[in-house]
Amino acid sequence: MMMTFEDRIRERNLATVEAFYESERRRDLATWVRFWNPAGRQTFPFAPDRTVSGIGTLERITARKFEVRPPYEIRSRLEPMADPDRVLARLHLVFDTDEVKGETHIWCLFHFDPDGRVLEVEEMLDTSSGPSVPS
Repeated sequence: MMMTFEDRIRERNLATVEAFYESERRRDLATWVRFWNPAGRQTFPFAPDRTVSGIGTLERITARKFEVRPPYEIRSRLEPMADPDRVLARLHLVFDTDEVKGETHIWCLFHFDPDGRVLEVEEMLDTSSGPSVPS
């Protein structure tokens, strides 16, 4: 069966999310930044006043996260949506260090621009489900 244009967009966006989390696993900030639209934003619906906008701010906050958070395992299950410009990432984070032990589950809804760059990541989690980690 021949892939439709929308199928190709879905495949591209799924591959981007997979590579996005691989760059987080390696804490490769330079690669992580390249996935973003310059006007990209990360939103946290569980904290309505919390939106991070613009690649410079995203890079600065993520660099700090990579510096202070202890290593953790990221297990991801990706699901394409009917809208080919969206991908749901169901994450299972496992912390197993002297400082932090525990697990948490996070869902991230990725929105893509027409060029396949991340326009927004809506992060959703049960804020009381996981261990406290340095911020």
